[in-house]
Amino acid sequence: MLNKAIYHLLFLLFISHANSQADPLHIASDIWCPYVCDNKAAPGILVEALNEIAKAKQMAITIEIIPLARSLVMASRSEVDIVLAVTQSHITAHKLQSSNNYYGGWQNDFYINKNVDFSPEQLNNLETFLHSGKTLGIIKGYDYGPYIDRLKSSYASRIYQATGDSPLTKNIKMLQKGRISALLDSRYNVEYELNKNNIDDLIYVRSEGGFIPLFLGFSPTIHLDLIKDIDEGLAVIRRNGIL
Repeated sequence: MLNKAIYHLLFLLFISHANSQADPLHIASDIWCPYVCDNKAAPGILVEALNEIAKAKQMAITIEIIPLARSLVMASRSEVDIVLAVTQSHITAHKLQSSNNYYGGWQNDFYINKNVDFSPEQLNNLETFLHSGKTLGIIKGYDYGPYIDRLKSSYASRIYQATGDSPLTKNIKMLQKGRISALLDSRYNVEYELNKNNIDDLIYVRSEGGFIPLFLGFSPTIHLDLIKDIDEGLAVIRRNGIL
């Protein structure tokens, strides 16, 4: 009787696992072109890579545009399965599982409007820059490292944290209008937006810190085999020349 009960329990667990694998993976991200874009024809490098991985591994996926800060909370509660382009600090803070491969990168890069009335060299000392009354635009939920985190606490009124589905676009517009003094984001993404929209009044000033790899953040309940499958899928599309 006991053996039958154990067999029945194992069978139910097997069916449950099989059904969970058949369900589409729910992926969340905000818009951060060219990695993730609000464009069906050109959805972004990372989205296209994941679509190719899903095809190679015969997986079903759905991708929803959600602000990063909310996506991380939802993933920690297993309300979404994967959050795109997150740092190891995000993963640790929200108790997520991490991909073994990284799927992009980040660096702290500063931009100003070329028509500002201050010297760009003032950005060499951010604390003095903010203390003088200048303002900095960043994105809420993004990981800029411990130095910027400390400044966020000390100069909360001087640091604007953009939210929403397209926070970088919002910060670029605010910098153009003079509502913030400088913008902090990844140069790769900022330059993409500037070129796409023919914006020529914003200029790069300097970088702070080194390259930070970005991973996929998986909910705590995702099976390790699935994480391994997606990492292997990246290797497959790389070998096939698709990536």
